[in-house]
Amino acid sequence: MNRIIAAIMVTIASTSTIFASSSTGPNPKLAEDHNTHALIVTGINKDAKDRQTKDKAVVDLSSLLLNNASVKRDRLGVLANSRSLVRTASDVSTAENLKERLDAFTAAVNPSDRFIFYYVGQANVVGEQLRLNLPGADITHEQLAEWLKPIKASSILVVLDCPGAGLAIKALTGEGRIVIAGCTADQPYSTRFSAYFVPALGDNESDTDNDGKISLLEAFTYTSKQLDSFYRGMGLLRTETPLLEDNGDGEPSDEPWRFKQDKTDGAAASKFFLSRTPAS
Repeated sequence: MNRIIAAIMVTIASTSTIFASSSTGPNPKLAEDHNTHALIVTGINKDAKDRQTKDKAVVDLSSLLLNNASVKRDRLGVLANSRSLVRTASDVSTAENLKERLDAFTAAVNPSDRFIFYYVGQANVVGEQLRLNLPGADITHEQLAEWLKPIKASSILVVLDCPGAGLAIKALTGEGRIVIAGCTADQPYSTRFSAYFVPALGDNESDTDNDGKISLLEAFTYTSKQLDSFYRGMGLLRTETPLLEDNGDGEPSDEPWRFKQDKTDGAAASKFFLSRTPAS
């Protein structure tokens, strides 16, 4: 475990240097025609090992967005719980700070831009509500949907990697939106989704069509296969089924790679790219 903490701290130190340097910018070879803004949020997590895994995913995702996806530093926000190692480079993920950050993005994001909201942490289902567990007061998925609504980006990606995440999909669905949930509404256990999905966004193995770019659909598909292998290899009953919704009907698919045959979700995700493969 000490080696895990050390590895995270080294990565955080490297990423913090990027955060602190105003002269550091995205690789011009990877620049896109549009601007991408992103907010990454971690919730409360009482399990130390699970928290370290999710912290590493947050640091790796931040680094990928800055270095591979041409996201400028002033367009990336990170909010972390007070016990997180990521707190060295971020503010506390309270409901108040989250609303303040989203209001700031509402003012800054233009209709031609892209916006990414990524939550990784704990949550619980109470009645018909998914409650994201934040320091202080939780927020419900309905509140999150309301806070995201004013953001006028032409393309919005929302990722919820937490127990019960699938419950939020219908409320978060909208035109130009891709919504990814780490598990279904009735799966209450801690998820491993980000530990596989974030690396998949920059892994050559994800680029199944060998075009030098990794789409969300390719990363999602690769992640689903890796999770299947993990549970089979451990001889465990699978406790998380990732879902993707991108056609606006509020009904997600757990096999969006079948979108051409099934005529459901997956088409938009196949055209949403965040990074190129390392060899390109």
